[in-house]
Amino acid sequence: MSSLREVEPDEALSQIQNFLKIYPEFAQAHNDLAVLYYQAGNGLKALAHYEKAHKLDPRNITFRKNLADFYFVELEWADDAIHTYLDILKDNPFDVETLNALGTISTRIGRREQARQYFSRTLQLDAVNSQARQALQNLGGALPEPPQPARISSPVPQAPAAPPVAVMPQPPVAPTQKAPVFQEPPKSPEQLHRQALELANSGKNSEARRALQDLLARYPEYTAGHNDLGVLCQQDGDIAQARSHHEEAFRLQPGNLNFRKNLADLLYIACGETEEALKLYLQILGGNPRDIETLKALSNISLEVDRPDDARSFLESILKIEPWNREARESLAAIADAVKKVQPAPAAVRSADEIYAEAQRLVQQDRLSEAHSLLEELAHNYSSNALFHNDLGVLRYRIGDIEGARRAYERAVELQPANSNFRKNLADLYFAELGMTDEAIQIYLDLHRKQPRDVETLAGLGMICTAVGHPEEAKSFYRRALEIEPWNADVRKALQGL
Repeated sequence: MSSLREVEPDEALSQIQNFLKIYPEFAQAHNDLAVLYYQAGNGLKALAHYEKAHKLDPRNITFRKNLADFYFVELEWADDAIHTYLDILKDNPFDVETLNALGTISTRIGRREQARQYFSRTLQLDAVNSQARQALQNLGGALPEPPQPARISSPVPQAPAAPPVAVMPQPPVAPTQKAPVFQEPPKSPEQLHRQALELANSGKNSEARRALQDLLARYPEYTAGHNDLGVLCQQDGDIAQARSHHEEAFRLQPGNLNFRKNLADLLYIACGETEEALKLYLQILGGNPRDIETLKALSNISLEVDRPDDARSFLESILKIEPWNREARESLAAIADAVKKVQPAPAAVRSADEIYAEAQRLVQQDRLSEAHSLLEELAHNYSSNALFHNDLGVLRYRIGDIEGARRAYERAVELQPANSNFRKNLADLYFAELGMTDEAIQIYLDLHRKQPRDVETLAGLGMICTAVGHPEEAKSFYRRALEIEPWNADVRKALQGL
């Protein structure tokens, strides 16, 4: 793709598009196309190709970073960006760029303590990193002293050799005093640590372990060294040593979120000490109630110890923070199915159609509470029926349960993603009640691509564009709607209002 740098952007776009027609699974091309779309201001297509590149090559760190940056900078999806960067950090625990990005995002969304920890970790790895030092200074964190360059003594000049002469006996003379030998000062723990990390990043785990062991022999309370040696020991399968060093890092710096998580993960995954891990995770959650990784770990542990209600609670917390989290949604559905198998539903006196018809009659009579109870029963007993979930969402919205409406609408869309009415209901709720404008626009644009003559979709896009301050785009959508339905008074009135 390097030759594309020499051509105009439009031509480059065309070339990559043609290339992808032949090689649709080439991840690098999707990434490069995303960059060009982003530079051209087409955020929606940029997002699609960044995600496609990541899907095709999920371990590629460049694609993952590009996607995380786009999530945060362009879409302001801070939680998605953090989740992506944390995944990168799991595979690359010494990546300074990722740590700085997490620190920057945490600062922007008001998580100052987490930001301090990320930037402090950067300075443990790279003591002269200017971005981390400036950020920590702005946050009021303590700054370590930058390492001093080692002094190397100048070589002593030697006199030119004299021509050989006859050796004559000499009287004894006093011994000459030797010039002092200047030795290089001992390296700081930060310098030794950085050398060890360079070995680890080069794939030389054994050498990195020895370097960290030497570091800790000289500086036994250097916390980051214990943590990183624990990581390397765990990667090499030396669980006993990994545990020893993670516990020491936690003992030396109990307030560090990453050190506490690493110990909890080790106890849970490698040591099988579920109760001990559970205590640590709950401590982490107490100070960081929106930490997705911790909530996920707690839900897994709760299922293992047969506490499905606790697991459900943790998964629902994840979905409140990340409504799009498919893994959490699937886990919730699995719990519901398991409960249903253990506790089969009582034999229905009436069919689902009869109960649904009665619920509709109650709605027409404005007896919303009774209708709501019937639809809750239907959605519970027939959990794969998308219509029941959608109508339950409508009723929850009417009685003021916005969060409940969101869950019901999202379940309906998950069950029937091609149903435009269900998706419109969800988009309207995102926009009107939850402030999730980008998500609403994305749904409507997708509907518009599939049904370009749908007047309701065009009107919805016009309404959103008006609300977010893009009147020209709004006029364009309203005019298209009137070309299809010239008699539509609501659309005409909205257009005249611009």
